[in-house]
Amino acid sequence: MIPKELTPELPVMHVTAIERKLIVNAGYYDCPVYITTMRGGTIVFTAKLRMESEEQDEKLWILSGVALFMQPE
Repeated sequence: MIPKELTPELPVMHVTAIERKLIVNAGYYDCPVYITTMRGGTIVFTAKLRMESEEQDEKLWILSGVALFMQPE
């Protein structure tokens, strides 16, 4: 990772489905996934990304505008 890089590419991820009753919210950030950087109505789903610790506040990531995009631009 390069410091202050605004759009680093995320490596290939392994995605797993989990039953709703088994979902854990503590320590995870509900990251929006968009098709393009235009955001708006192009949201596809939200991905639960694990934070470094359960004590971290997800508001930091929300205020920073952290999101995943499916198309590089």
